[in-house]
Order: sequence, then C-alpha cells, then structure tokens
Amino acid sequence: MPQRMLKNKSGKVPLRTCLVCRRKVEKESLCRLVCSGNVLVYDFRFRSPGRGYYICRNAECLHRFLRGRGRFGRLPLGVEALDRESRERLQIECEK
Repeated sequence: MPQRMLKNKSGKVPLRTCLVCRRKVEKESLCRLVCSGNVLVYDFRFRSPGRGYYICRNAECLHRFLRGRGRFGRLPLGVEALDRESRERLQIECEK
C-alpha cells in the first residue's frame, strides 16, 4: 500500500497519538484499531466506523501493546480482545 499524505481542507496533515508511547505522529504512519462488538480489529484501510485507537508502526510499540501490561489510554477492551487475524496483520505491518 503506497504511503500518501492525507491533508484536510486547511492543508494540514492530521496527527494522532500512539496508545503506547503517547507520541503525536502523522495519522498515515500509525496502525488503527477499532472496537467491533467485543473484538478489537486492525483497520488497515482507515475506514471502519467507530472510535479509532492508534499504535506506532514500530516493533517496540507493538511488542509493548501485545504484552498487554498496563492500561492503554481509553481503550475499552483489553489486548486479549484483539482477534488472531488482526494480530498477525499488525505483526506483518510492523516488520516492513
């Protein structure tokens, strides 16, 4: 998937905060997670409805998130709610 810079109408690039390291980063350089019922799903298209939660695309943040120690912001579900397919896709995404 080619990286593209999404700008809003005012020409600014949207920033989001990583759940793990709390850094503000451009939206396109993060992985988005969405709660779908009782499951946490990786939204690789950035289009699923609902509140999005973001994680940096680096191995350090992903590893800390998957370990599940501590509470991550306002994430209503625990890390254990992440489905297997989403977990695998996140790991592949962070290896790139």
